Amino acid sequence: MKYKGNLGRLAAACALALGSAQPGAWAQSMSTAGLETLVAEQARRIEQLERRLTELERREPAAAAEDLAAAPARPAGSDTALARRIDDLEKRQAGQPEVSFSKGAPQFTSSDGEWSFRPRGRIQLDASSTSGSRFDDRNLSGTEGRSVRLGVEGRYGRAEYAVEGEFADGSVVWKSAYMTVPHTLLGQEAELTVGQRLNDRGMEGSSGSPQVPFQERNVVAAVTQPVRGYFGLGLTERVFGDGWHVSASATGDGLGSSGADDDSLVWAVRAHWNPYRSGGLVAHLGGWGFYEHLAQDASGVVGSFPVGSHFNDQLRISAGDYGRLDRTVGYGLEAGAIAGPAWAFAEWGRREIEGPGTGAGIDAGIDAYTVSAGWFVSGGSPAYSTRTGTWSRPDVRAAVGKGGAGAWELRARYESVDYAELPGGGRGHAATAGVNWYLNPLLRLMFDMVRWHADNPAGTYAGADDGYTYNTRLQLVF
Repeated sequence: MKYKGNLGRLAAACALALGSAQPGAWAQSMSTAGLETLVAEQARRIEQLERRLTELERREPAAAAEDLAAAPARPAGSDTALARRIDDLEKRQAGQPEVSFSKGAPQFTSSDGEWSFRPRGRIQLDASSTSGSRFDDRNLSGTEGRSVRLGVEGRYGRAEYAVEGEFADGSVVWKSAYMTVPHTLLGQEAELTVGQRLNDRGMEGSSGSPQVPFQERNVVAAVTQPVRGYFGLGLTERVFGDGWHVSASATGDGLGSSGADDDSLVWAVRAHWNPYRSGGLVAHLGGWGFYEHLAQDASGVVGSFPVGSHFNDQLRISAGDYGRLDRTVGYGLEAGAIAGPAWAFAEWGRREIEGPGTGAGIDAGIDAYTVSAGWFVSGGSPAYSTRTGTWSRPDVRAAVGKGGAGAWELRARYESVDYAELPGGGRGHAATAGVNWYLNPLLRLMFDMVRWHADNPAGTYAGADDGYTYNTRLQLVF
């Protein structure tokens, strides 16, 4: 039998002690059978200690070796002394936090599971080029730091929290800043969120942008959102069942509110249902709605739509000149399915606005719809959460760097927006085809080709216009 390290020294000491003993004394004290029993028991004891030491070295090899080396010397052959030393190490390690890198950044979890903490963030770097427009100023090319985020998340007891800031569009803003408390409501699993968190509105509007298959969320998510955008500070209650969820929220302006006037107030609901789940096929149905009372100082209530890329500010569908507004109402529907490596979804939404406008009064609406589909041709499959009815991180079965080629996804989308009910509002649509290469679950390369059409009735780029935009992105999320 071979022994390693301290246990090897222990075994050698035992063997030496046995070998140096006087044969006569052994013969007088025990029989040959008794000696065999003693040696077998000693071997069993050493094997147990070896297993425990191996486990300690697996958890914390350097510290275990240093502690054993620094410990006071024990009498040769004293397996009891070594056992006490291993006991001490095990007790100390039992109180140390566990560390996991499964999400790309170190996550620390206490030994009793009561708390956890980890940093999180994202980097999205874009390049874009537009050509074919009849307006030369629209044919722009360049690069953009689409999003750089850094924050932390964790749990203390049952409460979960996250705080995250973002650098984008030349400024720094707070995004997530909330605490969530799980509980039970009417016999169902539920959670109450206090703070600022991504809203629950539509399939892609409720999904984190790194999980959406395209470089930007679809037109329905973009043009039917309240003035506060994708985030708002307030309360959100979510109730979860088997393949369904319902949420309700009351939120004001975001963390950057000036405090010079009342907040705009948004009451919102969303629900999704998976009526069929079997054999790799999942069906999705959903709907949402909100009512928004606007503050007197609310500005940018209706935003123009970047039809080709986020980078090109000259290439937008105009929202028109609508003046001051009092309230808006939004609602929409969503449907889709995932079948093995393929998926398809459709969304429709409308936002109605009311207010004095420029004097004559405004009572109009914005309509948008989108249809999209994708197929993982190799190495992975789409990831969809039946708990929340949203996209999640895709499954990459053979990551680059681990002998695989990553996962490859082909995708296409058509989307349309109509602002024509608003004074000076335009129309437009875009068809996008592209490919995603997931090197691993955290790292993604994206390429899109967009064939767009914009028709604004007034402004610098009035009239119908068509062209192509090519977009690429490098994305790292941890």
